[in-house]
Amino acid sequence: MSPPADLHFALEAGCLTVRATSRHILVNKEEAFLAIASAIQAQLVKAALVDLREVPGPITFTDRYQLGELAGRHLIGTPIATLVLEEQADPERIGRIVARNRGANVEVFTDLADAQAWLKKYLTPGV
Repeated sequence: MSPPADLHFALEAGCLTVRATSRHILVNKEEAFLAIASAIQAQLVKAALVDLREVPGPITFTDRYQLGELAGRHLIGTPIATLVLEEQADPERIGRIVARNRGANVEVFTDLADAQAWLKKYLTPGV
């Protein structure tokens, strides 16, 4: 399966960065998550950063819930840092809660440095 054109993948030091540049990840969630899961499986990935800051428009409660559900279905076993803009962030972190309830290790950040610091502990040799 080839990844959607609006999902950009980069691998550096065991961390896969996925940058979404349109609403495709929200409109075609299953396809997008299958592409992310495929990229994780194809590489020696210890952790991943999913950057949603370029996704235009609002992210609804239902979107967040479904994203968490899909993370729990497809991304278990790989720590995932999700990076969003402050205005995209849900103070209740429903997506994170749903993902974690399904066994995924997901955290949500509004600051890139914080996301990178969280990921770093999974990228350290021997971890």
